[in-house]
Amino acid sequence: MTPAGAPALSLRCLRTLLVAASLAGLFGGCAAASWLGFKGAKVNWKQVTLTAADDANGNSPVAVDVVLVSDEALQARLAELPAAKWFAGRGDLGSTYPSGLRYRSWELVPGQRLEVAAHDLEGPRVAAAYVFANYQAPGAHRARIEQFNGTLAVQLDSAAFTVLVTK
Repeated sequence: MTPAGAPALSLRCLRTLLVAASLAGLFGGCAAASWLGFKGAKVNWKQVTLTAADDANGNSPVAVDVVLVSDEALQARLAELPAAKWFAGRGDLGSTYPSGLRYRSWELVPGQRLEVAAHDLEGPRVAAAYVFANYQAPGAHRARIEQFNGTLAVQLDSAAFTVLVTK
């Protein structure tokens, strides 16, 4: 090689090293963002039971949704949302937050008991979980679920509902 070729080789090596270092920084940044970002909790209920009392919802069917939220901004929004607004706008919310929201829906008639397969609620980690019940009577009819393992039981009564999570 000529002496003029030696600097060209050094510049080529330097450029390759810079590209490799840039890619390492880029991929390292992605891993760090994931590591520092959203943690959430894994939903791991062994059993989910929905039970409607004989006089549930004034002796009428009641729609129930279990909502799992992975988006922290949406979590704050749902914490204030009454059930009537949830049921009216859940389709739009699902379109707006396709990866941050998932839910399962059921409609129970008075006296009905429903065992839900636990794997129906599996998925990505969640920031929060809520139960919404579409009662005829006015009210929030919303409950936040704080525990993501054990047994989840939703009891639908005449004008309100309760949520119990046990280990």
